[in-house]
Amino acid sequence: MMRKTTLAAAVASALALPVSAYAVGPIDGSIYGKVNISVVNDDNGTDDQMELNSNASRIGVKGKVKLTDTLYVIYKAEYESFWDDGEKDDGDTFSQRNIIGGLKGNFGTIWGGKHDTPTKLAQKKIDLFNDLEGDIKNVMAGETRASNIVNYTTPDFSGFSASVATIFGEDRNDDDKDGAFDSYSALVQYEADGVYVAVAVDENVESGSGSQGMGKDYVNILRVVGQFPLGPVTLGAMWQNAEEGDSAVTGVKLDEDSWHVSAKWKVANGYTLKAQYTESDDDISENDADMWSLGLDKKLGKKTKLFAFYTTLDESTASDDYDWVGVGLEHKF
Repeated sequence: MMRKTTLAAAVASALALPVSAYAVGPIDGSIYGKVNISVVNDDNGTDDQMELNSNASRIGVKGKVKLTDTLYVIYKAEYESFWDDGEKDDGDTFSQRNIIGGLKGNFGTIWGGKHDTPTKLAQKKIDLFNDLEGDIKNVMAGETRASNIVNYTTPDFSGFSASVATIFGEDRNDDDKDGAFDSYSALVQYEADGVYVAVAVDENVESGSGSQGMGKDYVNILRVVGQFPLGPVTLGAMWQNAEEGDSAVTGVKLDEDSWHVSAKWKVANGYTLKAQYTESDDDISENDADMWSLGLDKKLGKKTKLFAFYTTLDESTASDDYDWVGVGLEHKF
């Protein structure tokens, strides 16, 4: 009886404490996101339809909390939301994007989770129609968000930095998917005064975008990227070679070369003109594709813009070209 009375008194005392007794300081993260919606005429060469599209609209929480003078814990949890019909094809209201937890200090940054690979991040911002119909993922392999990835990034050394990530296959029944570095992605980059240059590799990484010779299978990639400012104009270029990886489906062969060039021109009154071209050819399957896009952005505020675009895609495996014409709104928060 005495033990029950003591326990009841302890619970009552705890419930009587103010909320501040449980919370040490304010919430240490921030909520962020992006709304990107567009009205698009989608023409597959046979017929066309009008669509309202949600282009990777998202919401997330991220934070960096100081542990010592030189050490921080970092985290991010980001989810795609669907502003056109409220759900993904499988009925989910949210879809996982980049989600990580890790540490940052003088030694660099290390984190684990589900995240874009260093090779995907190497594209920087040269894809001017990212998340729209003109996204390079529709033509090039390697646009991968990998599960079970552990990444280390060096500190910045006068503009130079490097990242290396291992991707655990977690399949004890496959010798190509059960080791520490059976699949990895790595990047070396330089960035200063608007100039960006990067070299990236994927080794036996499951591709997040299909190539012309094979689908979303395991690939080896070499990617070279450059971006350069010329006054109000910014030019970007990328070359990539993709071949089948060790874990690719038996008998599948790939030798795909891809090219991408882009240019944007900031003109007066918040307008930006954009253009890009992407091409991909597989020497083994002889499948190829080319895609080009034109666009115009109008800045309405620091985080808000209107945009219009035209994209056309020609694939050797398709009987007709695909064409998209759209207008949209983007707001970041």
